[in-house]
Amino acid sequence: MSRIYGIIILLLAGFNSFSQDRIFRKNGEVLKVKITEIGVSEIKYKLFEEPEGPVYAIEKERLLKIVLENGRTEAYKTNLKDPELYIEQSKHAIKFNFLSPLFGHTWLAYEKSLKPGRSLELSLSLIGLGKDISSDDYYYDPSTNMSHQYSRNSAGAAVGFGYKFIRTPDFFSNTSVRFAHLLQGSYLKPVVYTGIYRENFIVEKGNIVTKEKKSIVYGTMMLELGKQWVVDNKLVLDMFFGFGYSLDNLRNTQYWNSYSDEYSAYHFTHMKIGRSPGLALNTGFKIGLLPRVR
Repeated sequence: MSRIYGIIILLLAGFNSFSQDRIFRKNGEVLKVKITEIGVSEIKYKLFEEPEGPVYAIEKERLLKIVLENGRTEAYKTNLKDPELYIEQSKHAIKFNFLSPLFGHTWLAYEKSLKPGRSLELSLSLIGLGKDISSDDYYYDPSTNMSHQYSRNSAGAAVGFGYKFIRTPDFFSNTSVRFAHLLQGSYLKPVVYTGIYRENFIVEKGNIVTKEKKSIVYGTMMLELGKQWVVDNKLVLDMFFGFGYSLDNLRNTQYWNSYSDEYSAYHFTHMKIGRSPGLALNTGFKIGLLPRVR
């Protein structure tokens, strides 16, 4: 008889072990429970040892998985790179470098999300569409013993092609998980700029100092580090700093104006420091809108 009772006890224990649900938390804890409800954002349950006890709730984002008494498993590994999480968000942004007109050009940009964490950004700089930063400068002509006003009077254009590596979007939670915008976050952007423009140069020929028009062509490879915020899926704010190398066709050391010469140049999309190829630096603050594109 003792053997029969032992077999019955084992069968009952086995039945009980299979009639319980298990919750696997991300901190490694395993809860033996009786799940009463599986909601959109949380799981409700009772402790297996207290079937008449209170009902508890736990957010799905805290869980790795649940295993039901019938053996079915549901995993809750949140994949922030899943495109379906951002299906209602705009994937396009049109931006304007807010300070660029104060430095002699108007810098526009268009960004398109390719997938969560990756986007393509194209830019256009209209050189000369802005304040002439040299309009109050003067140069001295020794042949006439007089000072003359110098105006840079630049005109041209530059384009940029960049590929953004955006940090996986953050998420916030209360009773549900709310994901930040897929264009929001810190980023690393390799970018290439190339441009051509004409402007005035002060050139010394013998004892005569004259003002001449010269054409400047440049190309630049940069790495930009930035942070982008999206407000209400409508407004975008983008701050960045970049460094890299710049090449141009400036070779004549007789150019007097410091805005573009052999040793330094302000090429609007960036500054060149040193002879070509020289160190390139830039920074900016862009604001823009996110159009709803279907």
